[in-house]
Amino acid sequence: MEPPSAESRRRRLDSSETESTDDGRSGKGETVIATATTQTDLLELEEIGNRLESALSHSCADETEVVWIESRRGEASSSGSRVSVRSSRHRTVMARVLDGGRVGSHRTGSGDGGEIADAIRQAAAQSRIHEPLPGLPHIPADDTEAPVAEGLSCPRIADLSRNGARKLLESLRRQREAITLDWTLARVAVFNSRGVRRTTEVTSAALQIRHSRRPGSGRAATAARTLDELDAERLHEIASYRHASGAAGEVPEGHLPIVFSAEAAIELVALLNRTSFTANSYSEGTSFLREHLGVQVFDRSITLRDDATDPGGLPFPFDLEGTAKRPVDLIRDGVPKTPALDQRQAAQLGLPPTAHSISGNDSRAENLLLLPGEKTEVELLEQADGGLWIGWLDSVAPIEPRRVRFMAHARGVRRIRDGALAEALPDCIWDESLLRCLSESPAIGSVSTRRLSRDGILGGISAPPLLLATHGLHPARS
Repeated sequence: MEPPSAESRRRRLDSSETESTDDGRSGKGETVIATATTQTDLLELEEIGNRLESALSHSCADETEVVWIESRRGEASSSGSRVSVRSSRHRTVMARVLDGGRVGSHRTGSGDGGEIADAIRQAAAQSRIHEPLPGLPHIPADDTEAPVAEGLSCPRIADLSRNGARKLLESLRRQREAITLDWTLARVAVFNSRGVRRTTEVTSAALQIRHSRRPGSGRAATAARTLDELDAERLHEIASYRHASGAAGEVPEGHLPIVFSAEAAIELVALLNRTSFTANSYSEGTSFLREHLGVQVFDRSITLRDDATDPGGLPFPFDLEGTAKRPVDLIRDGVPKTPALDQRQAAQLGLPPTAHSISGNDSRAENLLLLPGEKTEVELLEQADGGLWIGWLDSVAPIEPRRVRFMAHARGVRRIRDGALAEALPDCIWDESLLRCLSESPAIGSVSTRRLSRDGILGGISAPPLLLATHGLHPARS
């Protein structure tokens, strides 16, 4: 038997670098990225483009689209004197075809050219089991220039090694603090048979600092495309300011003003986004938008914008159909304006497309900004005197999506006395409807913070602190 050639060895290695994610859930929910165990470097964008061009040239479908996302991710965490570091590599390649008015899709974790061609064949085979869709639009042929966003890729993040991350966290560590740094280097390409050729490299990083796990613990977090934007010293100051020592008091009952930190407000925006503004939630009728699109349901101070062109946020130049990003108001002056839609969903629902494809059968806004108001945090605390402060929301889960009613675990809870943070309170359970509490004259802070999207690549959410009038919290069971 002849020894394998260098090319066959390369193909075998490449195809073993990732594992398939085609588990029957393609196109539902969030973008799925396969997990790999190899620590080899990412492919260059030019090589990714060559492989996609070759795969497209062999497609027999009427129209074909292939999306490639691969990333190298790391997480470093420090608690006490110990620093632990983990890293992994991820890849997914998603093929979608339109053939005879039918749609089919398939995904794989392999970057091998033969595997990509096979994914296209599988997508074509899947399309044949569907009925033709009337009025099905073409795969996009977007010839507009994608916005040029500065600072999408940070060399310090791209070159960050496990040892480098460990040294970085050791330099940031403070006594009695726990610190977590997450970082990602990603390469994304969208190619289709109608001439779309989009490629980009992006980086992202998120930093979180926490004082203790006790009630009233102080936390602060932020995210950015570059390490320099994280401002660790400022996070140390915020986490320390929010921390309360001593025994926890009793949780008051009744209707109270509550100030939510920017980090907690981000969780509310994320809930609103995933329950109400995705294409699936709208088309399936679980979103309140089906009854309230174009109707003022929130206070006029609420404007929620998706803007991947904003350099102050977490920009990204195109969606996963390759359509150039542009600012889109999801809520303007309290009025819901549109769900997130790709071009096919928009045609089927009779609404304008919004360039929010996340590939598969869903669309989601990935660069959300809850526009800030004019209140400083001091002014919010003064206005909420006698009420409560919530530093963090965990386990935010919808209960009644059409009312955006949810339950969440509130942490870092403190009383507000004389316009300042006072004693700590126990962790609490909060059960509320965002449709109700965002309609009752909220006050909005002037300074926002940012959190990465769950994939760590396509964007994130920016929000300022919020003052909401809401029912009192209930102590969580220990």
